[in-house]
Amino acid sequence: MSRHPLICYFVILILLCAAIIFGARSMGEQGAYLAQFYMLTPAIAALITRQFFYEPKFSDACLGFGRWRDYLKYWLAAIGITLLSYGFFTLLGSVTWDFTGKVFLDRLAAQFAATGQDMNTSLPEGFTPLTMLVIYTIGGLTVFNIFPGIITGFGEEFGHRGFMFPQLYRIKPWVGLIIGGLIWYVWHLPLGLVLPQSIEPLTWQVALNYLILAVGSVCAFIFLAYVYVKSGSVWVTALTHMTLNNSASAFSYYVVIQNQLLANLGLTLTMLAVVAFLYYRKELDVFRTQKVIT
Repeated sequence: MSRHPLICYFVILILLCAAIIFGARSMGEQGAYLAQFYMLTPAIAALITRQFFYEPKFSDACLGFGRWRDYLKYWLAAIGITLLSYGFFTLLGSVTWDFTGKVFLDRLAAQFAATGQDMNTSLPEGFTPLTMLVIYTIGGLTVFNIFPGIITGFGEEFGHRGFMFPQLYRIKPWVGLIIGGLIWYVWHLPLGLVLPQSIEPLTWQVALNYLILAVGSVCAFIFLAYVYVKSGSVWVTALTHMTLNNSASAFSYYVVIQNQLLANLGLTLTMLAVVAFLYYRKELDVFRTQKVIT
């Protein structure tokens, strides 16, 4: 199979990402709003590539909605993974728990203050800060941010898992799983350029942090690729991805991070455990048997 479509995908993706990062940097503080479109770049690149440079077009894009039970199955699995990650955070001492929700309330107050408003007087009638905390917590574990969350999730999954991964896997399985995971990790890094104050001088601790995150990203990539191949639906994968993000946010309202490096290590250990579990259960054999990528 020709690798030209994959090259086209990468070229288009790089151009789109560079344009958004350049535009966001040029806009200053307002650039954070433009940066949100960064998450859609994989889908746009895949759409253009499939339409103009890929012979099968959209016939193998797995755009069907799949089985309803898969949505429930992987929603629960994603919440379980988040619970496991917070267990690792606690064991490693990377967080301390605060069930008052002060972390969330402080964030909410800062958001209102940034617009020149007072949180206690600007909330809708009948709503209190604690009400918002409950809504965001329950919503993060269920349907919060279903839109546009599933759209941004689709942006990544339609491009990275739905197009890039199968193309890389057909070169060699390890290329699809390992190199694909590393590319996915590197693709996230330019977002840090939108917030220059977050850029740290390169030290051995920072380098170790990048290494830990890279390993964790590869494992997360393998898990989401597994969901994509097993379910045969990019939408199920997008929902799983979104649930991982939103449930992690829901739990974050009740913890205070003490050590970011250890927290990142906890995330990586979590995803390593997930991949090890799938391997032990022989679930990863699905990569060799499903026609989605073979």
